[in-house]
Amino acid sequence: MKTKRLKAVIFGPQGCGKGTQGELLADRFDVPLVGAGDLFRAEIARGTQLGKLAEESVSNGKLAPDELVNGIMSRQLKTLDLSHGFILDGYPRDVDQAVFLQRILPLNVAVCIKISDATAVKRLLSRRQCPACKTVYSLTDAPPMKPGRCSLCGTKLVKRTDDTDNTIRERLATYHFMTEPLTRYYRERGILLMLNGEQPIPYVFDDLIKKLAKLGFVA
Repeated sequence: MKTKRLKAVIFGPQGCGKGTQGELLADRFDVPLVGAGDLFRAEIARGTQLGKLAEESVSNGKLAPDELVNGIMSRQLKTLDLSHGFILDGYPRDVDQAVFLQRILPLNVAVCIKISDATAVKRLLSRRQCPACKTVYSLTDAPPMKPGRCSLCGTKLVKRTDDTDNTIRERLATYHFMTEPLTRYYRERGILLMLNGEQPIPYVFDDLIKKLAKLGFVA
C-alpha cells in the first residue's frame, strides 16, 4: 500500500490527551501540529478586523461564531506550508466548521480520543502547567521530577483558573453538544479513527500508529 501524507484532525473531550498524542504524532510523521488557539492569537496580534472581533469574543468569555472562526482559520491556514501534511488541534469544533474545512483543506484522517467524563474531571483537577515554557503535567499520571517544579526549566507549576469541578463539567457538556457529533460526520466519510484514551499514553499512541499503518500512513 502506498504511503499517504497525513492530513488529520485530532479531537476529544478535555483531558483526553489529544495535545500529547498530537505532539507525538507530529514528531513521528514530521508534520506541523497546528493549534487553533495559536492561529487565533496570531490574528488578534495582527490587529485585523477579524482579529478585533475574535478578541472581543474572548474578552467577553463567549464562543466565537462559526463565520468568524472559519474566516480566521481560512486566512491563517493559507499562511502555512501544509503541503507535506499536518495535524489540526482545536478546529473544527462542530459539524458546520468541519464542512467548511473540507472545502478549503480536505482531511484524510480524523482521530477521536474517547474517555469518560469521570476520567476527564479527575485528570483536569490534577493538571498543572509551567507558566514559562507551557509544559503540562499530571500529578497522578505524569508528575514532574521535582514536586511543584517544571522538569524542563524549574519554574513553579500553577493550576489553571478554569480547572475547577464545575467549570470542567460545563466544558464537557459543551463538548458533548457541539463537538462530539463530529464522530458521526467523519465516520460517514470513512476517515474516523476511535482510540481508547483511558489507557496509558504509550498504549494510546501505539494503538494510533497501528491503525494509521492499516490505512497506509507509515512514518
